[in-house]
Amino acid sequence: MTDFFRFSEVFSQLPKDLLEHLEGTYDEIIRNFHESRFEPSELNGGKFSEAVYRVLEWHTNSNRSYTPFGQAIRNFSDSLKKFENMTPHTDTIRFHIPKLLSAIYSIRNKRGVGHIGGDVNPNHMDATLLVHIARWILAELIRIFHTISLSEAEKIVENLTTKEYPIVWDIGDKKRILDTELTFENKALVLLYSSHPNPVLEPKLVYWLEYSNPSMFRKKIIIPLHKRRLIEYDASSKYIFLSPKGIKFVEQNIDLKG
Repeated sequence: MTDFFRFSEVFSQLPKDLLEHLEGTYDEIIRNFHESRFEPSELNGGKFSEAVYRVLEWHTNSNRSYTPFGQAIRNFSDSLKKFENMTPHTDTIRFHIPKLLSAIYSIRNKRGVGHIGGDVNPNHMDATLLVHIARWILAELIRIFHTISLSEAEKIVENLTTKEYPIVWDIGDKKRILDTELTFENKALVLLYSSHPNPVLEPKLVYWLEYSNPSMFRKKIIIPLHKRRLIEYDASSKYIFLSPKGIKFVEQNIDLKG
């Protein structure tokens, strides 16, 4: 496998509608979470759970059948128990993933999502848990379908969460901004946005931008963006993180479609 992945490549064996729903619901969870829309990310966890449920059905049924989209899965938590008896399959398929899907559904239905109460709002905490569960489930599905190690599967998941936009061109180990009219500051922000939630090393960002003087890049681009709190720059590790304020700036001020 290469260093860059698409859902359509990793899950090429899935029927088209399963692939589209798995990718769409997972991307929605990740996008909402990193844009601080915690309540929607939880609500969409139910859609992700139902998509994964159908993937498990497809994987375990000898005739590759599964509940059609548009047809309700009744008594979802009880329905998950049917996988326990499928002894030819691994414990991950029989127990681990179903129990985690049940947990997501429980958070969706029995916590503070969409309700107003007197307790501390649990949305952010619950959404954080949901994101980690969704990533773990996706990594497990990749590991099982491709018979690879968990560390390899986790690497693929990291790449699958990378945003892709027409303005950013991925080529080998490089990224290029196709809109040459953007300032270096805005180019840097777009590249960080395309890599979010992962940070980018300062030398790599300099390499992507083909900035001739790394020290001047730090002085004129990185430090001012850091002071504006659009990014967080760790001088010791050289990692650069895009802040929530930076995300908002990119989305409101830069045409990512090119």
